[in-house]
Amino acid sequence: MRIRFPHPPQGSVWGYLLRLIGLFVIVELTLICAIAAAAAATPVAYLSADHQESYVAARTYAGRAVPARASELGFKQSGEIHSVLVDSGDQVQAGDLLAQLDTASVTALLQQARADVSLAAANLNALDAETELARQTEARFARLRKSGHASAQVYDEQRLALRAKLAQRNVAQASLLRAEAARQAAEVALREAHLYAPFAGTVQARYVDEGAQSRAGDSVIRLVETGRIEAHIGIPEVLLTELAPRSTHQVRWEGVSHPAQLKAVLPEVDASSRTLTAIFDLEAVDIPLGAVVELEFSSRIDTPGYWLPLTALTESDRGLWGIYVINEDSTVERRLVEVIHTEDGAAYVRGTLNPGERVISTGVQRLVPGQQVQPTLPG
Repeated sequence: MRIRFPHPPQGSVWGYLLRLIGLFVIVELTLICAIAAAAAATPVAYLSADHQESYVAARTYAGRAVPARASELGFKQSGEIHSVLVDSGDQVQAGDLLAQLDTASVTALLQQARADVSLAAANLNALDAETELARQTEARFARLRKSGHASAQVYDEQRLALRAKLAQRNVAQASLLRAEAARQAAEVALREAHLYAPFAGTVQARYVDEGAQSRAGDSVIRLVETGRIEAHIGIPEVLLTELAPRSTHQVRWEGVSHPAQLKAVLPEVDASSRTLTAIFDLEAVDIPLGAVVELEFSSRIDTPGYWLPLTALTESDRGLWGIYVINEDSTVERRLVEVIHTEDGAAYVRGTLNPGERVISTGVQRLVPGQQVQPTLPG
């Protein structure tokens, strides 16, 4: 718009200034009205505040995938390693032979123990026969003594001879038991010179080679079970009451969720993380042992409030947030809310918001309280 200013007439300067001031006032009022009209025409998207008594919070807790069983295997006795039949990474079945000590001395002891058993058994058989003969002789002299055909002296000799044979038989029987115990000990020693897999799994590590000297209890092979995997996940104490025994949950690894059943929750709180360790049985066996996994857990929180998009929030003071609502006159009003929980681009809030109010969902950075707006369809 082009404004033409009149030339001041001669001798009427003050009148000219007054007319000029009036013209500027008219122009300013015109601009203000134009701005107000433009503001009133600003379209805004809104949504209706839907009051809720509670919300579902999705949480994630980290942990590790561990084998259900893992053992450091070694021999119960000292000796020289004769052979190691597996290497790291080998798959084995329960009962497979993994390693063996030199068994020459143990085999010799077993042969001697078997010979001692045979000798003790022969002695016992001989004494059984002698004892039976002594028993029959004592019975015969007892009848003769009763009929008066044998003296008391002769009968007593036969009776004491039977008792001696019974004692000798008891000694022979004890010797046989001792020899059998020695044989069993030698067989156990021979068996313990062989290292067998206690369960099916994978050889994680091989610590020794042939010819090395192994002491009793030294680790020879580390075996981990790969058919069953557990997830050990730290959870806060307050979550304990929400985990039902044998309940099924979702454990995520590399973006893929796998079903997992709660096996147990250890009673002690971890001193470093201040969490309880929950143990889950994983059905998936393709998760690497030691990998970081996450427990996906959702719980209902009984707190009244509203779900709003994050784009509806503006910063405020003292930890509160501001939102804009549209009143009945299509004028912007400000409300203060507290953010309780955020999830997937939305916030659960509580505050001075009333149910059913029209909350501006986007573009709040270009609005001010008292501004006239044009509500559009709910966004």
